[in-house]
Amino acid sequence: MDIDLRMDRYDFHYQFRENPQEFDWSFHPERIIIKNEALRTGDSELYQRYLKVAFPHRMEAEISAFNLTAERLQHLPGDDAFKLLRGLEVNILRSDIHWEEDDAIFTAKIIPDLDISFLVGDADDEQLILNYVYPSWITNRKSLWLDLSELQ
Repeated sequence: MDIDLRMDRYDFHYQFRENPQEFDWSFHPERIIIKNEALRTGDSELYQRYLKVAFPHRMEAEISAFNLTAERLQHLPGDDAFKLLRGLEVNILRSDIHWEEDDAIFTAKIIPDLDISFLVGDADDEQLILNYVYPSWITNRKSLWLDLSELQ
């Protein structure tokens, strides 16, 4: 999906353009969408320009985190992702944008099994960003984006 179309769709849902003060750093749809685009396209300048204007006080630390994610980001066929995640014993994934979108980047995580049910919504969850899903929900895709930066 085109970034402008995605921005419009997410703004319709969250109204972040009209009410930017309602969103903190970690749950800021515009920032998450721009970061997703920059990571997938390899355009770190896009994210840097955005941060310089919107979050200058966070820029240095965030660019370091961005670079780590970019280094550990993989675009894999679904069956390869399944094998990799199973081998790493990953039991939960967090998407940046909505988990059903082909462009979503999934951050692999390993958490205690007891905590998983509190994180994972159902397939009808209306939240468009930062969804937690089971690996089995997405590894049947043709391809997917995996962020392995949070694994040791």
